[in-house]
Amino acid sequence: MKKDTFSYSNSIMTPAQMVPCTPELLNAALDSQQVFNACQEIALHLAEVKEGTLTREAFETLKSQIKTENLPVVCFHASFTDGYRHNQSAVPSGLSIYDVDHLDYDPRAYYMNKVAGRETELGISLAHVSPSGEGIRLVFEIPAGMSLSEAQQWMADQLGDETYDGCVKDLARCSFVVCRDYVLYYDEEELFKEREVSVAVTNGTNDSAISAPILPAETDYEDSFNGISYQQIVRAMEELLGGVPAQGARNNFIFAMACHLRYVCNDDPQWISKVLPRYGEEEQKFQSTVRSACNRPQTKSVPELVNRVLEMARKQQQVDEAIEANGVHAPQPPVMPRKLTKFMKYITKNVPDHLKPAVAMGVFPSLGAHCRGVKFRYNDNALVEPTFMNALVAEMSSGKSCVNEPINAIMADIKESDAKNRKLMQEYKEQYDTCPSDEQKPERPKGLAVQWVKSDMTPAAFVQLMADAGGRFLYSRLDEIGLLNQLKTNGRGNNVTEILRLAFDCGEYGQERVGTKSVSECVEVRWNWNASTTPGKCRRFFSDAMLDGTLSRISFCTIYSDDDRMPVYGPYDDVFQKQVQQFVSSLNDAKGLIVCKKANKLAADMIEENRQYATLADDDTYRELSYRATLSAFKRGMVLYILNGQKWCKEIEDFVRWSYHYDMWCKMWIFGEKMRRAMDLDKAVMVPGRRNLMEFLQDVFTLDDLNTVRRAQGMKGDGSALLRKWVQRGYCTFNPATQQYTKSPQFLAKHQKQAA
Repeated sequence: MKKDTFSYSNSIMTPAQMVPCTPELLNAALDSQQVFNACQEIALHLAEVKEGTLTREAFETLKSQIKTENLPVVCFHASFTDGYRHNQSAVPSGLSIYDVDHLDYDPRAYYMNKVAGRETELGISLAHVSPSGEGIRLVFEIPAGMSLSEAQQWMADQLGDETYDGCVKDLARCSFVVCRDYVLYYDEEELFKEREVSVAVTNGTNDSAISAPILPAETDYEDSFNGISYQQIVRAMEELLGGVPAQGARNNFIFAMACHLRYVCNDDPQWISKVLPRYGEEEQKFQSTVRSACNRPQTKSVPELVNRVLEMARKQQQVDEAIEANGVHAPQPPVMPRKLTKFMKYITKNVPDHLKPAVAMGVFPSLGAHCRGVKFRYNDNALVEPTFMNALVAEMSSGKSCVNEPINAIMADIKESDAKNRKLMQEYKEQYDTCPSDEQKPERPKGLAVQWVKSDMTPAAFVQLMADAGGRFLYSRLDEIGLLNQLKTNGRGNNVTEILRLAFDCGEYGQERVGTKSVSECVEVRWNWNASTTPGKCRRFFSDAMLDGTLSRISFCTIYSDDDRMPVYGPYDDVFQKQVQQFVSSLNDAKGLIVCKKANKLAADMIEENRQYATLADDDTYRELSYRATLSAFKRGMVLYILNGQKWCKEIEDFVRWSYHYDMWCKMWIFGEKMRRAMDLDKAVMVPGRRNLMEFLQDVFTLDDLNTVRRAQGMKGDGSALLRKWVQRGYCTFNPATQQYTKSPQFLAKHQKQAA
């Protein structure tokens, strides 16, 4: 098969955002100032190690943090069909990487002596110094018929690296991007060319097993820490410590892994041995290394690297769960159920599969417009009505007009009634204008309801139309969401979101005027509408409405497809319209309070599920959006319940659940990050002047202690540079053997005197 491409992400902490790598993306990363600064910072710390002013362990921790927080990643091995970096969806690219780590001399010398001039012979398209500054990475084409491990062993043989044993990273393993100065060889055309991928490359039996933790079934130990599986923790720790080690680095790597796993395995060497892979090491040596790690003095506070590992593992586990559930954080919208109610199956039958979700979500505003006096009792005992506002957000020329014909069929009876009433209204206006005196002018007719209205209305027209409707819903369909601003709700425009919020809640709206010819009415706003737009325009239109509740009241849908062929529609003829009107008649006949206990039971289950998810994901944006999204899903279920002869069925339940997750997926896709930033800014408080950080530390402390204090004071980043300043200025002294800092007598004397 042919490869798509290899993959790229802006951060290793976002495994759900792998995108096809392009020359533009890779070159921009290589030339990024942030990447350059990160590589320079690592190089400075490496110089400190060589000078003896920084321990190797401290360097590894700092290096890992800098890479994780600043460097993009590339997965040269594969692309991913669902955008998630995991082996299940990996499509091999035909490329492999060969790493040479922990060289005790200049990596460039290794390249010049063993590789330079042989790039074409070895199939190398990219070579660079690793971010640590102590190794080389080669990206090369896998020889035909070889697996990843065989290809790396082949490269080792070609370069004469006898110590290399063929242990490789799996398809989902990625590499940190480096700055342009670290690049030794780069053939862009060769790197990005299409290549045939042989079947052997996809055979990952040995490749993926290398990092699988050994967890015997008979173990009595827990298989998770605070809900995070140890397998995820080990995988995350491998990533942050530089990946699975080669033969010469096994022992040090196992020692470092064991030292950090102590904090989540109760400092128990037997427990660590159950969790930690052997990485090809002999069992006796492996056990000895783990015991040595557990005999090492342990800090009281959890190291920062362990905290980052747990956070990364937690996010990856959520990603895996989201993939399994096809939920809100999946790279594609949830798939609509195959089994639908009779109405939903019929109304979507004339559009291709990829357009069915947009039609299924888009018809509810017009369906709700047929309900007069219909109410549902929600789980909080509030009476709600079938208010629906739907925005179809998709790229240009993607087929957004697919909802028009189904809506036309649903609204046919209202459109016919509107035509008669508009004619009578026009006759009244003409008669009114021709009467010479006010005494002879006719009174405005009662009950001339016009429901399908344009968005270009004055406040007076809006209120008058609402009053004429007599409890019926007004309905509008807009080709562009910006047309909503034509409804100038205060005479100046640009605050239509106030009306949108009132429309969802059937809130009161009106105006008082002293003129005898002016409209003075107070009405309950019942206005359903459909609109369409592109993602960028949608974000701009609602840019000032992130936190006022507008977005949570609107249902969103999209069009997702990789097929760029012109869609072919079925016939929307008189037979189709007649059948749709037979369904719609049940909505016209419905009156008063309609109760369905099974719908309320489903809503209760969804409310609890969504509450738990928001808590576990620690996502305030999801939490805020979920409340009304659940209510909207409940109302969709009740409308389908009426259309189904007031009989509940599994098809309705499945659709309600899907419509909620689909709506939430679209909202998080369009507004998630923007809302998070707005919420963070909204919650920001004035920070008082900072106090002396040493006041919060014991007389003897560590870097981890200082970082804990910094986080408690709302400060970001690592305190290493601050500690160097403190030592330089004599505030404290440093013991390299214990990695501890001690407040100087001069500082203590001055501090105690000031405190007194």
